[in-house]
Amino acid sequence: MQMICFAILAHENEEILQDQVENLKYYNPNCKVVLYNGGKNKEFGKNLNIPICPKSQPLKKGRLGRFFMDVMCWLTEEEVQYDYLINLDSDVMYVKAGFEYYLNQTMNGYDCMGINMGVQRSPDDVPHWYPGQTMWQEWHKWKNVFKEGYFCGSLNSMQVYRYEIVQKMVANMNKKLLEKLIDETEVYALEEVLYPTLAVYCGAHYRSYPTSCTDYVRWKSLSVDEIKTAMYQSDIYFVHPIERVMSDPARQYLSEKKQKIPSSLTVMWGCYQGGLETAIYYRLKTLNMLGAKSHAYFYYGGAGLTNYKTIPFYISNNAEDLGAYINEHQFDMVTFVNTLYNLDQLQKISYKGKVCFEFHGCNKSILEELEKINAYKDEGFIKTVVVPSEYVAEVAKDGLKDRNDINIIIARNMIDTETFKKIKSSGISDHQPLPDYWKNCPIIGWVGRLDSNKNWKLLLRIFKRLKRLYPKVKLLIVSDLSTSTQLHDFYKKAFNYGLFNDFRVLANLPYEKMPLFYSTVAQSGGVLLSTSYSEGYPYNLIEAQACECPVVCTDIGGSREVVKGGVSGFTFPLINGSKAVSIISMLINNQKLHDKIGKQERDHVCKQNSIIDNIQAYLEWNAVFLEE
Repeated sequence: MQMICFAILAHENEEILQDQVENLKYYNPNCKVVLYNGGKNKEFGKNLNIPICPKSQPLKKGRLGRFFMDVMCWLTEEEVQYDYLINLDSDVMYVKAGFEYYLNQTMNGYDCMGINMGVQRSPDDVPHWYPGQTMWQEWHKWKNVFKEGYFCGSLNSMQVYRYEIVQKMVANMNKKLLEKLIDETEVYALEEVLYPTLAVYCGAHYRSYPTSCTDYVRWKSLSVDEIKTAMYQSDIYFVHPIERVMSDPARQYLSEKKQKIPSSLTVMWGCYQGGLETAIYYRLKTLNMLGAKSHAYFYYGGAGLTNYKTIPFYISNNAEDLGAYINEHQFDMVTFVNTLYNLDQLQKISYKGKVCFEFHGCNKSILEELEKINAYKDEGFIKTVVVPSEYVAEVAKDGLKDRNDINIIIARNMIDTETFKKIKSSGISDHQPLPDYWKNCPIIGWVGRLDSNKNWKLLLRIFKRLKRLYPKVKLLIVSDLSTSTQLHDFYKKAFNYGLFNDFRVLANLPYEKMPLFYSTVAQSGGVLLSTSYSEGYPYNLIEAQACECPVVCTDIGGSREVVKGGVSGFTFPLINGSKAVSIISMLINNQKLHDKIGKQERDHVCKQNSIIDNIQAYLEWNAVFLEE
């Protein structure tokens, strides 16, 4: 988890400062908070148990230039570790959790960020910005500091700098010259110019916050209704200003409406390399990052455990261990995934928390579990069923017709689009290189277990027909061989079709290599093909879409919600492999269409499968569920 260090400038009203610090730590549980005492009362802030910058000195409104310099130098001298340093006004408050993750996404590839951060090269660039105009009036005095003919500006509050760029800024500061200029300057709000410019002169890549943030950062105080609206805006995490009065309605509302994130345990049979395990991984990773205790419990391990190295988990097939683990950690909520095995342990330990059943597809064993719940064989423990799609929700409704007491919640699969994106590819990995003769060959990608539901027989029939049309076409498969029950049959059929030299199976490819796999397929001019009989909400499709790899899949329930024909990929009837061949041929022959579909797919995924949006929806449901 990334460490944020908030630096607050304040000089009066300890009660307000305490309220702000509590707000920061509640929504950013891994953060550090330091205070710069800008007033004459040297005792101010000492009751709050937060570090106070020893370089603090009284400052005046509009003349706060030295505040952040003193904080940066002090933190550097004390070798304080952090990932991001943020300049914070004392009337900024947070409205939801998740800012750490948001920061990781928005700061990807950047060293600093601020509200309306940008470079000015003349007084005419932003004539209405008063601090900038006053800097141009004193430009002759600052030339020894700003040796180039421009400066960078940003609103003071919420400026954020990576640790590495702060170290460069401090190392390159001429402190004596800066202190002299700061003491003499008439530049208004120098802090809005000085630190962004020092960062840029040290080589920083800068950016502005997304424009949506500016709706909630302004001069006029925010109302309760505006706070409520901000809470449900996916990319709004902080607001400014909140009146520095405890009786202010907006401040009171924020104190009362702190978002509780329940602790949870997710119970699964094994940890394999599949879409289900990926979905749970993203959810638990994000919840833990938000400070919520979110563990996984497996009856058996598997190849997918490498993904869970940052998530607390436990493995045991001893029935009593589950109850003991729940008692030890006192989870607010327990979710059983795809199986009710060991549910009776909750009764034995008199568990008082909330219990969910979650499933991501439709097969015989899942239908049997739904029958048990429908017949109250769960002893009434299950209160909610969680599914990834509308299609799977219909399966749940059909199977639970006698359980009107159970809510069905759709928790859509999410994906990290900063990790899954198109990247230049020269091969999948060092230990599984592609043959040289595959260069300049269109590649058909396929991901999944080699079993009957994934319909590998249709895959081979389609590939065989494509080989007749395009002799150079290749097939690249990613599969968890430990769960591929028909591996021998697959190889035998491929050999009989004469395809043995034209495909490769990448066994248990590490998850971090998957963006490279999809990018390799896309770069070759090929597509990702899915031939499944049934899917709940397939991860391989949204992963490929995020990497701008065109997808072609069977027209089935869960896949239909991911792929909008001709926009975010193409579908074909399950019984019509010829249609798949036709679509793939069209994409191989038309590079312009191939690339257009890839870009449209990524746009679709970024909107529909955003981690920020979907985890917020999940947390809102959690809050309601806990209150029932």
